Amino acid sequence: MLGPFRGGRVAAATGVPGRPNEFYFGAVNGGVWKTIDGGRVWTPIFDGQSTASIGAIAVVPSQPNTILVGSGESTLRDSVGYGNGVYKSTDAGKTWTHLGLDETHHIGKIAIDPKNPDRIFVAAIGKLYAANDERGVFRSTNGGRSWQKVLGDQNVGAVEVVIDPSNSSVVYAGLWNTRRPPWFTYAPTNGPGGGIFKSTDGGSTWTRLTNGLPRDSIGRTGIAIAPSNPNRIYAIVDCLLPEAPPQTEPPLGTPAPQPSPAGARPSSPPPGQGGFFRSDDAGATWTRLSNDPDTVYVPNVAVNRTRDGGKTWVVLRGSPGGDDYHQAWINPADPNTMIVASDQGAVITRNARAQDPSEVTWTSWLNQPTAQIYHLSVDYRFPYWVTGAQQDSGAMAIRSRGKFAEISMHDWEPIAPGGESGYTAGDPLNPGVVFGGDGQRWNLDANIPVEGTTSPKSPEPARSDWTQPLVFSKADKRALYYANQFLFKTTDGAKTWTLISPDLTRPGVFAAATDRNGKRGVIYTIAPSPLRAPLLWVGTDDGYIQLTPDDGKTWQNVTPGTITPWSRVTTIEASHFEPGTAYASVDRHQLQDFEPYIYRTRDMGRTWQKITKGLPAGVYVHVVKEDPLRRGLLVAGTEHGVHISFDDGDNWQSLQLNMPVTSMRDFEIYGNDLIVATHGRGFWVIDDISSLRQLGDAVIAGDAYLFKPADTINFIEGSDNGTPLQKDEPQAENPPNGVMIDYYLKKPASGPVLIEILDANGAVVQTLSSAPNAQRPPNVPGRTQPAGIPRVSPLWQAQSELPSASAGMHRVTWNPLRPRPRGAPPPDEGGPLDRRYVGTFSARLTVSGKTYTQPFVVKPDPRALRS
Repeated sequence: MLGPFRGGRVAAATGVPGRPNEFYFGAVNGGVWKTIDGGRVWTPIFDGQSTASIGAIAVVPSQPNTILVGSGESTLRDSVGYGNGVYKSTDAGKTWTHLGLDETHHIGKIAIDPKNPDRIFVAAIGKLYAANDERGVFRSTNGGRSWQKVLGDQNVGAVEVVIDPSNSSVVYAGLWNTRRPPWFTYAPTNGPGGGIFKSTDGGSTWTRLTNGLPRDSIGRTGIAIAPSNPNRIYAIVDCLLPEAPPQTEPPLGTPAPQPSPAGARPSSPPPGQGGFFRSDDAGATWTRLSNDPDTVYVPNVAVNRTRDGGKTWVVLRGSPGGDDYHQAWINPADPNTMIVASDQGAVITRNARAQDPSEVTWTSWLNQPTAQIYHLSVDYRFPYWVTGAQQDSGAMAIRSRGKFAEISMHDWEPIAPGGESGYTAGDPLNPGVVFGGDGQRWNLDANIPVEGTTSPKSPEPARSDWTQPLVFSKADKRALYYANQFLFKTTDGAKTWTLISPDLTRPGVFAAATDRNGKRGVIYTIAPSPLRAPLLWVGTDDGYIQLTPDDGKTWQNVTPGTITPWSRVTTIEASHFEPGTAYASVDRHQLQDFEPYIYRTRDMGRTWQKITKGLPAGVYVHVVKEDPLRRGLLVAGTEHGVHISFDDGDNWQSLQLNMPVTSMRDFEIYGNDLIVATHGRGFWVIDDISSLRQLGDAVIAGDAYLFKPADTINFIEGSDNGTPLQKDEPQAENPPNGVMIDYYLKKPASGPVLIEILDANGAVVQTLSSAPNAQRPPNVPGRTQPAGIPRVSPLWQAQSELPSASAGMHRVTWNPLRPRPRGAPPPDEGGPLDRRYVGTFSARLTVSGKTYTQPFVVKPDPRALRS
């Protein structure tokens, strides 16, 4: 993991009654996290499950070790993760059991009877793109072993359910009929049938509450019952029906409103009939106390507090621009303690009732690596940086290797280009310069824009999805391309742009509802050929693939016949080996088709083959990329995982390794590293994929195999220059320093496994052995613990990395440092500088009486040469 440790969107959070320092949150595509120290350190506890999208979380009041999780985020938008029902843990998150409701897809709330933990209610929103039976309110009377639907139908789901704490037979529910179209829209819809309902017989029968509430078009609702007076009920109600009479048609000839620019949030709608409501008679009648959606309720775009039943409000937390807060839990035993779920992670306060709202303090959200990234680009400084846009918080850049002893807060920074959802594009000719959005250019070292850049000008109003492509050509490093419904090119650093295409989207695909795009699609992916600069491929979100062999002079529609309207072409990858070969990933889940689709052409798009054998069924694909060095090596990212093919896509297998389940949105293969942008767990990287590039029949033919190590830079390792960064601070490990040596054993070795490093003359300079006492010279990290009372925590006493003698793939790292003088202090304490090996070496593997040898080169750190 690279990070960043800047929290992403969280829709669900709760504390644990009786345990004041224990809290949980559910990230919308980052799984469930737990803290036992009041938010100082958060730990993921859900990574082994098949989904990471969390919509609801609840702790059984009478059994604090029992947790229920509703999967599938409830903060509905264009880029949303789906779930597969309800999960339960009875050991505080150590193990989990799946309880069914697989097809609910999105769960808004879970309510547990405080007097009977076997009695559970689930509010299920249901599928976003089609009607389905598993939506509405579900009830279990046996702890989740079976479920009964008690409210809702195929179109009307539920987003809220609460139980009266004084009378468990009284239950309130918020129903929501919402559906999203396959084309891009910003806000969800409110269909008929929504509203607040009440049951007085434990959920068997229900009555809609209407007196004082909006009659129609009720959407998402939130309900809270005052524990000290259960007749007092508060509700926040979304209803966009305007209070004022509808506006008349504008005079003939009035200019049409312009669509929002790419990535922009829409302007606020006019005041509607929704707002903050209070009932003092258990829901029989309601009074609206405010109709301002920015300030009426906790939570909203700020965390607000009222001390007089909703008559006046103060802001407890809220940054300029609005953070978006989704749920709050207040400790029933200590009303000063509250956890809030927001677009920027989960935060806890211990003084929520402070008279002065500016004195309310919160824990950090900069210790939660749950960023939702859309795309990534390398910035070519050395060591390289990774850049990308984080949903809700803005773009960022992070070092691939920390400046000090680890990757920490020192090593990532917010950047301007890219916003919260656009592309970033590192300038291959100017390290430290990154483009973003529709062509903004920034000098990251100085954090200033490069003057003289412009944005493309469209011949008609520009359309946009939430994220629009901006990519450099690898064949012509001066060429940068941007697209809306048109394709543009610049070769002078975005000082000028040239329109090089007509509208490349489907001309006859009309949407039944209109948002910013006027019923039309956009170009969603651009793939310049790395072999021929004039050859370009594009894919659209309405299901077209087009190519130009001459930099836009002519265009050919090469869409496979199986790709129907509103199939989103998420990625096209132009081959690094054959100009006529390309790969396309297609996402059809907006058409209620969740199957994986990847296509390959080897004849300039005249024919296409579907290549998905081995990919898991029912999980759609976001991205496919090709290794630029090994022909036929492909990687694919799905909504849940990473997969690899060694035969040009004919067969796929998992490459998940230690990667948590989440949405995989983009890859970059830079040098020997495979970098992943996830939409829920930030950036991850596989350091050195040399062994993957060498895998073949020869590897498994023998009893053992030694892969050729990649030529390696002998990095000058950073340190913290004094007291190290403490282990409970958010941090990721630096990549191993040295030569990564991979080997394969078909079966366990009959004796010790020996790896020797030989110099160019054949002399052994290092011996690594699976036998702990056979290292030469001894490999003892750090210092020997002195006798007497120990003074160094076990956290700092790293164990030696030894070769493994078990069957399977293994890796050891040789750090090419010459032995230090015995007893010499480290360099940052006045000792001599490390002396480094460079030059030609060999690795020799000895296992079960056989030896295997591979050469490699160690290169000096170029920063040392420059200095």
